[in-house]
Amino acid sequence: MGARRTDDDTPQPGPREPATGEPVNPFAPETPYEQGPEPPPLGTTRPSADPSVDQEPHLRGGPIPVTTNPLADRAELDADRQWAADADLSEADHIEHTVWDEPALSVGLTGPPPDDQPTYARWLEKQIAATSDADSWRTTLLVALAAGPWGIAGALASQLSAGGGIGFSGVMAAVVLAPVTEEITKIAAALWVVEKRPFRFKSPVQVMLCAAVGGLAFATIENLLYLGVYNPVGGAGYAAWRWVVCTALHVTCSTIAGVGLLAIWRASIAQRRRPELALGMPLFAAAMVLHGLYNATATLAEASGVLSF
Repeated sequence: MGARRTDDDTPQPGPREPATGEPVNPFAPETPYEQGPEPPPLGTTRPSADPSVDQEPHLRGGPIPVTTNPLADRAELDADRQWAADADLSEADHIEHTVWDEPALSVGLTGPPPDDQPTYARWLEKQIAATSDADSWRTTLLVALAAGPWGIAGALASQLSAGGGIGFSGVMAAVVLAPVTEEITKIAAALWVVEKRPFRFKSPVQVMLCAAVGGLAFATIENLLYLGVYNPVGGAGYAAWRWVVCTALHVTCSTIAGVGLLAIWRASIAQRRRPELALGMPLFAAAMVLHGLYNATATLAEASGVLSF
């Protein structure tokens, strides 16, 4: 791009051509970019109480924020805490997100948290003291009664997903899918209480009762379905097998899983810490394996003619 001319034919520098005769940069913009406001001097800003990641210093640009007024910072953070306390959340929801149970803030590293800060141990201690024996037993009864319908819903879901039949998919459903689904759903309600509201149980008897009664309720509903819907012409021998053998299987498996629930609950209550589901997984798996072995044996016995009704 060369120099442009005016009416007096005097060469004038073009929009991209410097007047000093320096080389022209063809990639330079027609007009200079607008410059943003200068960042504040170092040491004049303070961190925001906004928890958004956008407020991280390295994402905001400019100097690294430093605290110049600790009292103002504390007031701002206290206002944020008050806003959270006024939000439509329960105390249990708030305690789920407390930072004082993070490993980096453990007592061994940072000492005990301040007295005014919420921790899981303090919340659990408070809830244990506030829960009456009557409330605890009402919860136990409701959980035990809910276990049966939950287990049946899981059993129906596993049968529908397998498509039924006696082929490979049917065998896999009976030996693998059904045991896993049923043993999980039978203790699902009790597991939720142990994980989210462990203070609702006052004694190990309640935990085991929920598991065992849940297995009994499941077996009762399942037996009624088999004898009244799936195989109503099975005869007295079939009915006896269902009420004795199958009922004993479900109660035994649920009791084994209940021991796993008990291990989770005891550790949480004794140590005033969050429940660790890993403590119960070996026993949950044992209940599933036992159930699967029974289903595999019964399937083979029925296919070979050893067991027939």
